[in-house]
Order: sequence, then C-alpha cells, then structure tokens
Amino acid sequence: MLAAPLAAMATEYMMYVAEHGKSYITSEEFAIRKALYIQTDAIIEAANESQSSYKLGHNKFSDMTDAERSRFNGALKHFAGEPVILEETNAETVNWITSGAVTPVKDQGQCGSCWAFSSTGALEGAHQIATGTLLSFSEQELVDCSTANYGCNGGW
Repeated sequence: MLAAPLAAMATEYMMYVAEHGKSYITSEEFAIRKALYIQTDAIIEAANESQSSYKLGHNKFSDMTDAERSRFNGALKHFAGEPVILEETNAETVNWITSGAVTPVKDQGQCGSCWAFSSTGALEGAHQIATGTLLSFSEQELVDCSTANYGCNGGW
C-alpha cells in the first residue's frame, strides 16, 4: 500500500531534480536530498490543508537543509527602538494578487537582496493601484545604485 506513494514521490523528486537542474556526486547525497525533499513536501502538504490564506509550493530550496537555506538570507539584523503595534481595524480585506496588483514571484538567487525585492514589490503594487498598469520594476537597479543597503549583503 505504501509502495505507490513512495514510487510517486520518487517520480516527483526526479521531475524536481530535472526542473531545477540539480545534480549530485554520490548516491548517498541523492538519498539525503530526496529525504529532505520528502520532509519539505510533508510540511507543504500540511500547510496547504489548513484554512490559511496562502498556499505553499516547492522551489529550488526544497531539498536543502535549514543551514543551507540560511546562507541565502544574507540579511543584517538591525533594530532601532521598540516594535510598533498596529491596532486591528474593521477595514475590508483585499486580495491584491487576484486584483492584479502583484507581479509573479521573482528569484533573488544567491544575492541577499530581499530588501530590494520587497521594495520593488510594494512600488509595483502601488503603481498598479494608482494607474491600473502592473509593471515589473528592477531590483538590480536598487542593488547597484543604493549605497546604504549593502547590496547583496542585507539591507536596512
């Protein structure tokens, strides 16, 4: 009974490896990566079965350890003052994805430039709401030109 799901998972993992151009030197590493992928798949499935407002999916990080993933964060930890607590409002919620104000998911690669991606994402959405036209802005422009945000090494 368990063989079918395992066979399906093996096929799914092979498709993942091909899609992301992954290769492993030894069969042991392949087995470890596949096990990590299966663990990640279980987390994704559990989260997607919940009644949350978001859905998870696989990406190039699905067969990495937490330590390997953390190398891609690159964010410097800065904190000034007390956190601001926002009060709840009775405002109507809007799904900006279905409203057309969110560009497709982008990949910062090995550059720790999440600060640039979050900035352009906010600007892209604001521009679409103001003008009705969704544009994709350049994160690379910010990384190259901003001298205060440490480029690929974090941000403020």
